[in-house]
Amino acid sequence: MISVGDALRAVLEATPVLGSERLLLGTASGRVAAEDVVSGRAVPAAANSAMDGFAVRGDDVRAAPSWLRLIGSAPAGTVLGAPVQPGTAAKIFTGSVVPDGADTVVRVEDTEEQDGMVVVRVPVRPGANVRLAGEDIEPGAVVVETGAVIGPADVGVLASVGRATVAVHRRPRVAILSTGAELVEVDETPGPGQVVNSNAYVLAAAVAEAGGEPAVLPIVRDRFEDIRDRLAEAATADVVLSTGGVSVGEFDFVKEALDALGVERRFWKVAQKPGKPLTFGTRGRGLFFGLPGNPVSALVCFAIYVRPALRRLGGHRHLHLPVVDATLETSVRKAAKLTEFVRVWLSMSGAGWSARPAASQSSGVLTSLGRGAGLLVGPAASDVLDAGARYPVLVLSPETLARDRPPAEFG
Repeated sequence: MISVGDALRAVLEATPVLGSERLLLGTASGRVAAEDVVSGRAVPAAANSAMDGFAVRGDDVRAAPSWLRLIGSAPAGTVLGAPVQPGTAAKIFTGSVVPDGADTVVRVEDTEEQDGMVVVRVPVRPGANVRLAGEDIEPGAVVVETGAVIGPADVGVLASVGRATVAVHRRPRVAILSTGAELVEVDETPGPGQVVNSNAYVLAAAVAEAGGEPAVLPIVRDRFEDIRDRLAEAATADVVLSTGGVSVGEFDFVKEALDALGVERRFWKVAQKPGKPLTFGTRGRGLFFGLPGNPVSALVCFAIYVRPALRRLGGHRHLHLPVVDATLETSVRKAAKLTEFVRVWLSMSGAGWSARPAASQSSGVLTSLGRGAGLLVGPAASDVLDAGARYPVLVLSPETLARDRPPAEFG
């Protein structure tokens, strides 16, 4: 039996980064850049005005009032042909190119036009209200780095430097296979001894959240040949996730089926609770995870091992769930000599994060992994987790870290 840390290292050491594909800019948001994008131009390309007003020479408006002769107008998208000379000004608008000779823009509300002249009523600092050429981006600047998740601002930057397409890492394709004679589809009514195949939906949603492309295969019954054949079909994906059939029962055939397909087994059984009967193997660049059949065990194993692997495949820099230190509200007796992932409800107060253990730690109670839940990491060396002590907690949902009101710093 392998430790949690050793199992995670084995998974990540065997996980490659997938190749790239080129996408149109409009579909690139949320994807991971597979190239450094270098700007071939300055942004802005020329000095331009930050507001409506008048382009002037800074030396002409150090004192007020000052009277300047108007020589023309430069609407946005045009360039004034005549230069601004001493004692003159040009009408200008937000985004307009600053005419030659000018280095300052006076706000329109600080001026008054009279008979072809403009009166500047207040002193203006030279260089005011001018966006300089290259102020945002200089030629040769790396505007998006390899491994960066492309966000809305990045899309705008890429557009501004003229990149209509961008290379991104391919999303991992993940085949999801549920095994078990007791399983029925979601639109079927379970009979005696049967349960709905919720694992397929749980894992498909988790795969999508991690940046993968899930493909759910039909339920396969507990027959060696059927499981082997379905796994062979699934093996065209980058990752295969199966649930059930990895323990030591009479009908647990997944490990043997993987062996028959030539999958190199990297480990089987991890010293953890829940999720002890986890198996992981590789064939070529393909990854195979045999997850336990209990819903909680399957999702816990996904969060700890599969999610980081999917993110590495997809080129992400940050692989793991966020962790907070939280004060345990009540003591918990845990499994001896196993790392136990205790399901807790996280809450924030002035004293920091608190963790309240879920009422049931049963591996069938999937509601204990809902919104606000976390996995408190109970070390293998401890038999009891003490109330009032602080423990690391894996945050399962970004919603947990979101705020329902603005920070106090906003006033």
